[in-house]
Amino acid sequence: MEFRAIPGSVSEFKHWAGTVRELGIVIVAKSEELLPVIKYNSSKLDCKADLSEGILFRDRDNEEYSSKESKRDFISPMERALIPLGFKVYMPTNCFMDIRPGSGIAWKNGITVLNSPGFVDNDYRDTVKALLINLSLKKFEIHHGDRICQAVFSKEYPIYIGANKEIFDRFEEFFPSARGRRGFGSTGVK
Repeated sequence: MEFRAIPGSVSEFKHWAGTVRELGIVIVAKSEELLPVIKYNSSKLDCKADLSEGILFRDRDNEEYSSKESKRDFISPMERALIPLGFKVYMPTNCFMDIRPGSGIAWKNGITVLNSPGFVDNDYRDTVKALLINLSLKKFEIHHGDRICQAVFSKEYPIYIGANKEIFDRFEEFFPSARGRRGFGSTGVK
């Protein structure tokens, strides 16, 4: 897998984004600390928790609440958590991304990706998120920047990667799609 840096300024990125379509995968993180970690020069990326956006939880009774409301940053036993990963991604039309559990966090803490693998379509433009569940008997604390899962792409393309908050905020402008930011649960069950 080949990794390349994205252009640094918004104007350079805007011009460049018009030429990169179908040539590769583009990952833009909101900050350097949230850039996915490239593992062993492979197509696998370790993804980090972005607590600045807040976490959505669902408890055993299927009640939903936010970490911003409850002022907490842990997953209770048998609780689900939808955690932002602090980056957005563009993929060519015949490519998709899987969000998968990390073996260490699963073995040591009982934390796994509930809908494993979490399928990210190539037309999704919002912040990538991981749907985690705590299968242990203890609460699991999450810290901003913790590596909580992995991302793997279905096809080998060059990956253009970088961090820029302004580009992150305007990502859909550079890579428009009909689906846009609609994500978890947007297609329904029927």
